[in-house]
Amino acid sequence: MSKIYDWMMRQAEGKNATLILFIISFIESSFFPFPPDPILAVVVAKNKHRTIQYALLCTLASVLGGFLGYYIGYACFEMLGQPILHFFNITPDKFTEMVQEMGRDMWAFWIICLKGLTPIPFKIVTIASGFAHVNLYIFAIASIIARSFRFLLLSFVCKRYGDHVLNFMEKHKGATMFFILIVVALGFGLLKLLA
Repeated sequence: MSKIYDWMMRQAEGKNATLILFIISFIESSFFPFPPDPILAVVVAKNKHRTIQYALLCTLASVLGGFLGYYIGYACFEMLGQPILHFFNITPDKFTEMVQEMGRDMWAFWIICLKGLTPIPFKIVTIASGFAHVNLYIFAIASIIARSFRFLLLSFVCKRYGDHVLNFMEKHKGATMFFILIVVALGFGLLKLLA
């Protein structure tokens, strides 16, 4: 746990912080299991003068990665989408239910907006959107709203309370990483209940 924490802190202070944030935000929206939130939180807390830039970077990367997830659902479902769903333990019935809910554009808009704000893995939403052939404009607008709200809120909280958070994290590395893993597990649990 402490090795993962130390790696995050090194990335936050390193010259590649922006690139790593972009890559993780991008791949998380299409197939990667872990969210960029912990790295974003540390990077913002260490670089408060770039709060908005980092939040918008994560938003841009997440939305672009969402288009990759959409493409996987739209054109590569059997080859890539099904293994991803299997990895996340999403049953065909649950996935079919989500796809049916997205059958109408206004429902799709609200589903993408609401699930994009939660710890639910966003990749499941993007793949389902592609499989359901959700209108691309609606998909893009809903993704931008959901992801920008989430990342801007997190960034401003970390800017305001970042010093306290970093001090706590330094003193309690194990507890910090355990909390991050709990959040990820909660996202998977919510996905099982709500997907």
